[in-house]
Amino acid sequence: MKPAVGVPNKALGSTANAGAVQTFSLLGEPGANDRWLEVGDGDGTPGTPGTPGTPGTPGTPGTNQYLGRSIHCTGTHLYVGMAYGPDTYGTLYALPLSNVTADGTVAPVTTYQPGQSGLPPAGARFGYAAR
Repeated sequence: MKPAVGVPNKALGSTANAGAVQTFSLLGEPGANDRWLEVGDGDGTPGTPGTPGTPGTPGTPGTNQYLGRSIHCTGTHLYVGMAYGPDTYGTLYALPLSNVTADGTVAPVTTYQPGQSGLPPAGARFGYAAR
């Protein structure tokens, strides 16, 4: 079990409401196996989405992106929605659990984005609810 907590209103430096996600391990000393996730930090939450099967570019956290507002975890992935940017319609990322585990190997991230893989290029706030 790996709990994940979203911190959508977290300011990163002078970037207001950029947001973040922190994962925790229930094994070991408290804090020893935590992982802090923010846009562009190398765990797979890119600043600019990639096409399906390819990673996005690291980029930097953006104002009012609210990373962590929408998260969902399965046995294999942590789903992180970025409904407020940087993409016009929003994006949902499926990060393998190794990406969100302390000292885990960063594996390719699956990107779900309107206009890609049969999703219509329309709408607003895609990724607002990650389920």
